[in-house]
Amino acid sequence: MEKGREAVNMTSIDQTEDKYVKLIYRRIIILASAAHFSYIVIFALTGVYPLAVYNIASVCFYLAMGQSVERGYYRMAVTCVHFEVCVFAVVCTLSAGWDIGISPYLIAMTSLTYFCPFKHKYVPYLFAGFEICVFLALRLYTGFACPDFLAVSEKEALWILIFSICACFTIILYAAVSSKLSAAVSRQELQDENRSLSTLANYDQLTGLLSRHAFLKRAEHCQASSAVLVLSDIDDFKVVNDTWGHSCGDKILSETAELIRSFLGGNVDVCRWGGEEFVFLFRDTPLKDVLVKLQELCDTVAGHTFCCDDKKLHITMTFGVSPSGEGASPEEIIALADRQMYKGKTEGKNRVVCGKS
Repeated sequence: MEKGREAVNMTSIDQTEDKYVKLIYRRIIILASAAHFSYIVIFALTGVYPLAVYNIASVCFYLAMGQSVERGYYRMAVTCVHFEVCVFAVVCTLSAGWDIGISPYLIAMTSLTYFCPFKHKYVPYLFAGFEICVFLALRLYTGFACPDFLAVSEKEALWILIFSICACFTIILYAAVSSKLSAAVSRQELQDENRSLSTLANYDQLTGLLSRHAFLKRAEHCQASSAVLVLSDIDDFKVVNDTWGHSCGDKILSETAELIRSFLGGNVDVCRWGGEEFVFLFRDTPLKDVLVKLQELCDTVAGHTFCCDDKKLHITMTFGVSPSGEGASPEEIIALADRQMYKGKTEGKNRVVCGKS
């Protein structure tokens, strides 16, 4: 039962992470598509029709990348987007000149190195290094080669430059905000994973009861003279496993644990000590009240019908009771309870036996 719960929990975490990653890349695609659509209008109005046509192709490209993201092909989409930005910067700069400010996109793209769908974490830094090299190469080429450009007036180039700078800042701002949100998601995932690990360490996976380690930690902090420790055991449990199989035995263990937990309530710490043994820790409860409660539990277990497939089974339990003594460790108290329990076994089982501290 607990294993299934953990599996569902981890699957839920994975689904949440994938949904968040898809949202990040989807928004990047939308921003890029919007930018290229704007350039279609800008270049058409300024008469730079070849670049307007190029941006129509870019919009179609990003629509295709959007489909890749929806299908979970993040690595392919990220690689193609970095490549497209480089080609876009080269084509526009060599066609219309450095002054229209398309090349800063290459710098803005380096801010996206935080988003890495690749197995090797250094891959985005290779992209960033390549984009910086392309940026410098364009600057050197346009500065020294003095190539011929398409006719763009200074005023038009200024407006294109302003739009390009705003778009670049939008990319950088989006990367900063997304990385902050991603860090928050990662912290939440880490907290969820820590809770899952804590559950695995502190609770028995079959019964959902406290593990031995967790129980001893609680018992160490409860050395009061009014505390009572009980060790119990399902009588002749080996016969159940050998006769009806371990799956039936596991079902009886799980159902017995639930019976004990519901009968004793939340004020009593209940632990699966090992195999078919259970340990209880009563705090601030008079010994006589504990003995009455245990006898009632003993009778309840004996009268309960356990169903395994089409079989109806009955079991009994023997309980060894040990009041805590001054200065005694939990292990010593449990050892005394263990002796009382086996005394009950030799006296006929299905009973409560109390020792003295």
